[in-house]
Amino acid sequence: MDERPRLTVVVPTYNEADNVRPLYERLAKALNGVNYEVLFVDDNSPDGTADVIRELAKGDERVRLMVRVGRRGLGTAIVDGLRAARGVYAVVMDADLQHPPEVLPSMLKAAEETGADIVVASRYMKGGGTEGWSAVRRLISWGATAIAQLLVPEVRRTSDPMSGFFLIRKDRVSLEGANPTGYKALLEILYRNPQAKVVDIPYVFMRRERGKSKLGLGTMVEYLWHVITVSRPVKFAVVGAIGTGVNEGVAALIMYLLGNYTAAFVGGIEVSILSNFVLNDLWTFRDRRSGRWYHRLLRYHAMVAPAGLTIFFVAEILARMFKVYALLALFIGILAGFIVNYTLSSRNVWKVLKQS
Repeated sequence: MDERPRLTVVVPTYNEADNVRPLYERLAKALNGVNYEVLFVDDNSPDGTADVIRELAKGDERVRLMVRVGRRGLGTAIVDGLRAARGVYAVVMDADLQHPPEVLPSMLKAAEETGADIVVASRYMKGGGTEGWSAVRRLISWGATAIAQLLVPEVRRTSDPMSGFFLIRKDRVSLEGANPTGYKALLEILYRNPQAKVVDIPYVFMRRERGKSKLGLGTMVEYLWHVITVSRPVKFAVVGAIGTGVNEGVAALIMYLLGNYTAAFVGGIEVSILSNFVLNDLWTFRDRRSGRWYHRLLRYHAMVAPAGLTIFFVAEILARMFKVYALLALFIGILAGFIVNYTLSSRNVWKVLKQS
C-alpha cells in the first residue's frame, strides 16, 4: 500500500491459530470503507499462528506480520507493534475476539470528532461490561483498577486503565522509553503521556470462545510490580524514606556534637532537602526535568519551605512543650510535611511537560 492507512490494527498473538482467521473476517466487515491495515505481532507461536497469518497476507496486502524470536511478553509486543504501525491512528486489541472488532468504527469516530489522543474502550462506564466473569474475576479486576488509580495519578483520566483495547493517535502519543514489564501497556502509555487527551467509549468484554486465557498468577505479579515502578507517589515515598534516614542521621550527629536540638532540626532538614532533590530529580521526576538543575533546586527549596517549616515547628513543639524525645519529634514532623512536599513539588518543580 502506497497511501498511508488511516488506521493500523495491532494484534499481539501467541498460540492463537484458531482465532486469527475469524478475527480477520470480522475486521474486514467492521472496517468496510476504512483504509486500514492489520499488523499481527506474534511471539513465535508453536501452534502455527504465524503460518495462518502468512496465508492471509498472500491474499490481502493489508495484512502484515511481525514475528519476534527470543522476545516474549504482551506489553512489549504491543509497544513494538505500535512503533511499527503505519496508520495515522493505531488501535490495540486481543486476537481472541474478547475485544469485539465491531467497536472499532466508534473508537475511530470518537478520536476524530473529539480530537482525543487516546481512546479507551472501557468496561467500567455506562454501557460497558463483561460477559461470563465470575465474582472472583470481577473482584480481581476491580482491585487492579483501584490500585492503578490510587498509585498512578496519570491513569485517572480513564475509567478503565486496565483495558487492553485502546486507540492512539501516533503523532500525538509518545512511546519513548515505554517498556512495560507486565501485560498492561495502556497504563505505561498513560503514565508517559500525562498531557494526552483521553476519551472513553463503552464496550462489553466478551467470553473467550477458543484457546486458553494467558491470565495467571505470574501476570498479576508482573502487573503489581509494573504499577510500583511507574508510581510517582511510591517513588516519592521511597525517596522520602531515604530522606528521613538522612534527616535523622544528620540531626543525631549535630545533637552529639553540639547538644542543641534546634540546630539539629535545622541541619537535618536542610541536608535531607538536598538529598531528596537529587534523588527525585534523577529518579521520580526524571522525565519531567526542564531548565537548568540549579533553577529546579531553587524552585524545590521554595516549594518545600512550607513542608520544612511544618517539620521544624511540629518537632519543636513536641520536643519543647511535650518533652518528646528529639529524634522521635523530628520523625513525626517529617510525616506531617510529606503530603505538602509531594503536592507542591509535583505541581511546581517537575511540572507536566506541555505537548508541542
